[in-house]
Amino acid sequence: MKRIIIIASMLLVAASSLTAQTKHEIKSAKTEAQAAVRTIKKQKFQMVELGDLQKRMEQYFVKVNSGNTQVVGMSEGCTTANLAKLTALNNAIAEYSSNAGGTVRGRITSDASTMTENQIDAIVAAYERIIYKELKGELVPYITLLRSKNKDGYDARVYCIVDVESAHNARMKAMELALEESKLAEKYGSQISDWIDEGFEKLK
Repeated sequence: MKRIIIIASMLLVAASSLTAQTKHEIKSAKTEAQAAVRTIKKQKFQMVELGDLQKRMEQYFVKVNSGNTQVVGMSEGCTTANLAKLTALNNAIAEYSSNAGGTVRGRITSDASTMTENQIDAIVAAYERIIYKELKGELVPYITLLRSKNKDGYDARVYCIVDVESAHNARMKAMELALEESKLAEKYGSQISDWIDEGFEKLK
């Protein structure tokens, strides 16, 4: 009986810690959201999605602070609202792909000393192209902001969330295909996990 009471007490303490952590994360997200909303309103952007901007932004920061990767894309002076939104989304994917390529280049350069510069260039180029294609169908704007500048066209800003697991799977697949294209899969295939898992810690 005494053991059961001790275990129950331990579970209550753990639950209390989890609740406190969650409350802290929510409070932090709320503070970040308030600052972001003030800036957004000052810049005269309007949210495209239905709902309250403050609540939507709070949910966005909760996801970001929980370990998901945020990707923000922007566009300026587009002739139509739809073009502005599409360009902003494409820019977000392109930026993520470019950052991913730079991270992988660093890992390959430090690990694969026998690989030539031309081989590294080929792999990274293929990797960026494939990761762009892989994420294009998955990367969906969580918040889309739009503003009209009359004769100067439309500006857009998209806030996207990349799910950790989906992003990891996309990066692994992209690297496997990039190595196959470069005919280096057999030689370096076993190092893919290290290049991806260790190399992307800073992007989380």
